[in-house]
Amino acid sequence: MAKSQKQMSSINHKETYRTIINTAQRLFMELGYRAVSTRQIAQICDVSQPAIYHHFKNKQTLYIAVIQHMLHHTENDLKAILSQFTTFQERLTQISIYMMVHFEIDLAQMFHDISHELSLDDQKLLHQEWTKGFLTPVVTMINDGVIKKEIKKPESLDTTSTELAYVILNLIKSILEPESFAKLPKEERQIKAKEKAKLLVEIFINGIRA
Repeated sequence: MAKSQKQMSSINHKETYRTIINTAQRLFMELGYRAVSTRQIAQICDVSQPAIYHHFKNKQTLYIAVIQHMLHHTENDLKAILSQFTTFQERLTQISIYMMVHFEIDLAQMFHDISHELSLDDQKLLHQEWTKGFLTPVVTMINDGVIKKEIKKPESLDTTSTELAYVILNLIKSILEPESFAKLPKEERQIKAKEKAKLLVEIFINGIRA
């Protein structure tokens, strides 16, 4: 009986943790770091503030956990795309669609909060995890495309795979429309993302020269 109660307590703690993370992620991404309080998160989660501080030392620690949670999921999803699709064009298309559908958030606000609200050590930590979650899968896609002779070697363009990956991610970020995308139903968002991804991939691979 005691063991069962202990197991139930562990499950409840995990559920509370997930609820806090998911709620905090939505609020931080919608409103920004400074506009959100742990009291507000606790009220929406229907838990006490001490319950939040049981899992997280303070708001900054919670924010870092939220970003890490997002980066971990992104890394797994991008790896899955690389496993499922084989050609450079397919991978670039699917990664572009994924970014547009799943990041209907204000990335500029997120990067601003990270650079202005976190310590240099925490910024360095999150940059390392961002590199692992976002950048490395795109670098892998580029290197595989070069090996299969689907795209030019970055060296022939006087650049590197890493710099080219930054270009691709910045291109995707430049056509994200957080506010308009967030208001669309899921199916419409998917259709719009496919249209934009097709355009981006066409321009990136074939250019616009006649």
